[in-house]
Amino acid sequence: MVHVPAIQADLDLITARLTPFARRREIVYRFTLVNSDAVNAFAVPGGYIYVTRALIENAASMDQLAGVLGHEMGHVELRHSAKQIGRAQAAETGIGVVGVLLGRQPNQAVQAGVSVAGQLVFARFSRDQEREADEVAVGYVTEAGINPGGIVGMFETLQSLERSRPSALESFFASHPMAADRMTEVNALIARTPASQALLATGTRDAPEFQRLKAAVRQLPPPPDRRPPTPK
Repeated sequence: MVHVPAIQADLDLITARLTPFARRREIVYRFTLVNSDAVNAFAVPGGYIYVTRALIENAASMDQLAGVLGHEMGHVELRHSAKQIGRAQAAETGIGVVGVLLGRQPNQAVQAGVSVAGQLVFARFSRDQEREADEVAVGYVTEAGINPGGIVGMFETLQSLERSRPSALESFFASHPMAADRMTEVNALIARTPASQALLATGTRDAPEFQRLKAAVRQLPPPPDRRPPTPK
């Protein structure tokens, strides 16, 4: 994690555009930069949101970063992380229940079957959760007067990166399934929301704090996952 006061100050200025519109007023959001070459952002219960330097380096403008941060706030708002933790714990318990019903410890084949079934359920929920978080992100940026087209712009950036540097997005797509229709769904949501549609032309696209943040991030020491391996 990066603890540079100037970087944190600019990140906080950007997030302060969004947090006043959070629905769950009991949550105090905390945003932290992670010095990693992986393009990613993620949220954990309690309002802790992490964004990597590589994502900021690849975001073209403030509205793109704001869309990502609003999306992660959506995961917190809708308790997605807590629900996923609960499902994972239930799946582990389920293997034990299978053993009780069978009257014996389930063999590897049974455990594998339970595991695969659980992963399919989690994947289905995860796709639904991504769409829900996208919808929250559109709402947040719209209320903040930010161009919601930045969300779609970030999708386009990710698609370009997937072609040129697929390894940089492995962790992102592992935690954020990139269904082909998500961009279409966001565009459709913007189109049917007059306030969002209007902001495509008039909404805030960039801000000095984003450009300062991006420049400062580029001056950080290379992240551990970008450094060449130490010769043996």
